[in-house]
Amino acid sequence: MSMRRIRNTALAMMLGAGSIVFQGCPVSELVGPMVSNCFGEDTISESAFDDLNVFEQLLYEENDCGRYEPVSSILDDFL
Repeated sequence: MSMRRIRNTALAMMLGAGSIVFQGCPVSELVGPMVSNCFGEDTISESAFDDLNVFEQLLYEENDCGRYEPVSSILDDFL
């Protein structure tokens, strides 16, 4: 077999296996949570966080994307 035929066969097998493996795993389920954490409605930028006073800053925590989101705690019901 020629090198080109082996490469094409391997590519076809990978495409076929990939479509089977990732069929039950839509991209929106993988990427959706990451996008909502980074650009969700309840997140604020670092500059907006810096504009808050000290007490307001205590109500926010930094997420994995470098943005700030409200801290979820028991005290939220009382504030």
